Amino acid sequence: MTTTPALAPTLSGILLLTVEDGGYGPYVAAPLAPAEQHWAAHLFTRDTANLIVTDLHQYDADCGLTAEWREDGTLVFTWEQGYMEFDKPGTHTVTPDAHGLYAIGGLWLWDEWTPERYVHTAGQAAFAHGAAEYRSTVTTHYPDGLIELYDRGREEAHRVTLRRDEP
Repeated sequence: MTTTPALAPTLSGILLLTVEDGGYGPYVAAPLAPAEQHWAAHLFTRDTANLIVTDLHQYDADCGLTAEWREDGTLVFTWEQGYMEFDKPGTHTVTPDAHGLYAIGGLWLWDEWTPERYVHTAGQAAFAHGAAEYRSTVTTHYPDGLIELYDRGREEAHRVTLRRDEP
């Protein structure tokens, strides 16, 4: 199975996602479907896709799903028989679209990441706050160490939306 989507317009800017019940990320995504469609694919930058792979290997190493990058920039997910509802082993290849974004979904349930729903670090909160304020002309002040994460969140949101709606 291979996915190379055409860029779809965002539904409402960005989503902050995590793997359901995981608390990983938050991952900044350009939505391809409403957040309530938990199996749906969403668009991610290469940096965020790489973070998803890193978290998968670090926190869910024994879940039966792995991922690897190929030299050509494709991302290949491989699962074992019995992973989720798959009755046999398989792979899913994600190639970047014309803008370098990766449509990732269908291999686990996504959930919206909110600081109220998931235990989080101050760094995760600063990153999420930056992403949420990516279109704002005013920025929130954070102390050193966290301001870099806030700024990274803003930049990641701009990158995944291709700087649409930039103030």
